[in-house]
Amino acid sequence: MTSQGFRFLHASDFRLELPVDGLLELPDRYGSAVLDAPRLAVQRLFDAALKEKVDFVVLSGDLLSPRDTGPWGMLFLIDQFTRLQAEHIPIYWAAGKNDSPDVMPSAFRFPDNVHIFPVGQMEELFFTREGVAVARILGTSWGKTGITPRGGVDPVEGADDLYTIGVFNGRLPVEALKSDSVRYWALGGTRVRETISRSPNMAIYAGSTLARNFSETGDFGALLVEVGESGRTSTTTIRTSPLRWSTETLVVREDETEDEILNEARSRLKAIQERAVEAAAYTGQSLDDDVWFVSWRVEADVAVLPVLRYGPSTQTILRDLRTDFAKTAPVIYAVDLEPVLPERMPEEMYERQTILGDYLRMIRYYWETPGEEIDVEASMPAEMRDWAALVRAKREIEARRRVDGENADLGDLPARVAALEAKDFRPEIAALLDLTTSDPATAGSESIDDATRATELASRRRAALLEAAALDVDLLSETDSPVALLNGNNTTKTLPKKNRAVASELRNLQKNLDGKEIDS
Repeated sequence: MTSQGFRFLHASDFRLELPVDGLLELPDRYGSAVLDAPRLAVQRLFDAALKEKVDFVVLSGDLLSPRDTGPWGMLFLIDQFTRLQAEHIPIYWAAGKNDSPDVMPSAFRFPDNVHIFPVGQMEELFFTREGVAVARILGTSWGKTGITPRGGVDPVEGADDLYTIGVFNGRLPVEALKSDSVRYWALGGTRVRETISRSPNMAIYAGSTLARNFSETGDFGALLVEVGESGRTSTTTIRTSPLRWSTETLVVREDETEDEILNEARSRLKAIQERAVEAAAYTGQSLDDDVWFVSWRVEADVAVLPVLRYGPSTQTILRDLRTDFAKTAPVIYAVDLEPVLPERMPEEMYERQTILGDYLRMIRYYWETPGEEIDVEASMPAEMRDWAALVRAKREIEARRRVDGENADLGDLPARVAALEAKDFRPEIAALLDLTTSDPATAGSESIDDATRATELASRRRAALLEAAALDVDLLSETDSPVALLNGNNTTKTLPKKNRAVASELRNLQKNLDGKEIDS
């Protein structure tokens, strides 16, 4: 066992070539923060290595794809490695598939403190301090030739008692976890940190240095690993990601005003900010360049749901939240505020003898009987009906051949297919059919099996009918139901019979199909 304590930094999956992928739109003032985030996260990693005065750094692969980043990615890494070279800090790098020595351009040379493990063999290295071996590092880089033990390593006195670190990118064989010959496995190849073993050895995927979307929550960065003289190992998270992500839920009652909803959201964001500041103060990290993205999901009473989904309140609340937290540290940006449909409406609404009641009973019926067909073709233009017939005929041919092979009796199906294909359909007709019907059996992929198609059909019908029911209006009447605004007074405003944007899109589609404008 080691007789000298030491400290090292374990990191992986920089993926410098990957952009942030969790945003559809963003104000220009945050653009540079998002674009620079991959580089800033890696720079923070090397800042931490210098600040903590680690003995060495272990990198377990997938740092970049040289082909995708171009020269800047390699030059950026070389600059960071050079910073550690100046302080005599070695780097042990087990490359992954994206940064394997097989794909590394030969025109770039790394500083002498960087050692990339070879492909196809396990190499043994030693970290020494003042000429005395302190730790053994075993590693191999990803490659097509696989992994084999490497012999011929010069013996080092006392090496058998050294603390051993394994560096690997990918799925670690189970046998490796059963042996205590390697005390710490520094793993890479996944963007989310995961500890897969604590005894008889520690095995940890470091995860990415940068959180890139709403599925990547928590602290993304590196691990500071401290090994005591007795070999006792402890780890501390070093957060490097300048971007944070979270999804928050607001529960809105029927009697709440817009101001009350806004104040509740403000309070929640303030709490997030205070936790971030407290954590940064504990670790000594700066929040000046950080942005925290928050997506709001609103669970509202049925009576207020239409106003939140179709009225201006959500945009007003978003605007105020973005203004309030635009100059804080960290900046907190409310990405969206989406009122979600409930799984079902209150039971009394199902009993109404109204158009709305009919809709809700339809939801229940078609949800419970997903195989039941709806005749939607009667209202389609002729071209769309012909396309649906063509799709059905092709599927029938495919189904018969699956059962009876190439000798299946196809009857007049081939002739019907040929006649319909001769109509020379416009290329957008399949997409239009899919947009204007809730029945994917007439427009979806021909490779979907019946069970999957039935499930998809039930889900789409249910979503469409719940959306209609959420309006809580007589959809076929000439007048609209008044809905109280969330402004704390008795002012009322009529709610559109349908979403105006959707109605506009349907008019445009029909105009393209028929060549003339129609009334919705």
